[in-house]
This record gives sequence, C-alpha cells and structure tokens, in this order.
Amino acid sequence: MPTGTRPKTRCVRRCACGVTWEELPGEGAFYGPKIEYHFRDSIGRGWQVGTMQVDFFMPGRLGAEYVTEESSRKTPVMLHRAIVGSMERFIGILIEHHAGILPPWLAPIQAVVMNITEAQAEYVDSVGETLVNQGFRVKADLRGDKIGYKIREHTLQKVPYLLVVGDRERDNGQVAVRALNGEDLGVMTLEQFIAKLRAETEKH
Repeated sequence: MPTGTRPKTRCVRRCACGVTWEELPGEGAFYGPKIEYHFRDSIGRGWQVGTMQVDFFMPGRLGAEYVTEESSRKTPVMLHRAIVGSMERFIGILIEHHAGILPPWLAPIQAVVMNITEAQAEYVDSVGETLVNQGFRVKADLRGDKIGYKIREHTLQKVPYLLVVGDRERDNGQVAVRALNGEDLGVMTLEQFIAKLRAETEKH
C-alpha cells in the first residue's frame, strides 16, 4: 500500500475491558502485525505511543535459535515492545498536553515548604521530612529571600502547592496552603494537607 494511504474499510470494536480499538488492514509494519496505542491530547491531536510488534525476520538475521521438545533447532518469533515509545517524546507529549502545568500526581515536585523568617527554619525542615516520609516529592526552601519572591519563583516553576510557614503556623503545627492557580486554600494542619494530597495522587 502506498505510503500515507489508509484502507477504505475500517472496523472499530470494543474489547472486554471497555477500550475501543480499530483494525486497519494493510497498515501492518514491514515486520508483521502490530498493536499500537494512540493518545489524543488536549487540543485533539493523536499521538502514537506504546507499540507491540511481531517480527518474523530479525531473529533469523541475528541467528537466534531455540531447542524444541524434539531436540530440533528452530528460529523464534521476536516481539518488539515499546511501552511508551520514545521516553523523551512521551514526556514532551505530557508536558504539552498539560501546557506545562502538571497535576499534583505527575509533577516532579509536588509541594515546596517555605519559611518567612529564620525562626521557622527548623519547623519547615520537619514538615518537609514528614511529607517525604509519607512518599511525596517535596522540598524545603529556607533561603533568606522575601516570601513574595519565593512564592513567585516556585509559581513560575509550576509547583502544584506552596506551603508557607510563619510563627503562627509553626506554633500551631499548621501550614498555609497556596495552590498553583493562586487560590489561597487557607491554613490547615499537616495531617489535613497530607490527606488532601494523597487523595489527589492515589486516584491516578
């Protein structure tokens, strides 16, 4: 079939797990039949990602053999498996799909804990350590810069949650939570924030 053409007959089906799939006769790659996954991004573009390719030719070229139950030697069939395709390309698709604003379950840094003055440094370290021990990706910002500067910097880095700690939060074992969209979520206990972040991450 000429490159770029598609067969006129298509068959769209739904498998037992509820995923819709489409059979495209004549579109198998050179090696043999292939299963491929396509993702559709936020603006409707389709991207080929994971593939499973049957290869009848490469094992012979590689001299690959196996011994059968009858002690004869045969050439195997090879399966090429790419779970997400090119990892760099897949990460690029994710970043573009989310416009650079990765949700909490996917963001490399899920929250930053920051102090207003040096007086809260020890508590900030404690909060950060507790969150990391709970399995979250968190870092502490103990720089001496003004809090407004630190908030702006981490907002530009698209960190989902910013936890600000002053004397009142330290004394009450709390954190002031700010979402990436600028929404002030108010003051909550560390346990409340852990429950919130866990609920957002575990469902994915």
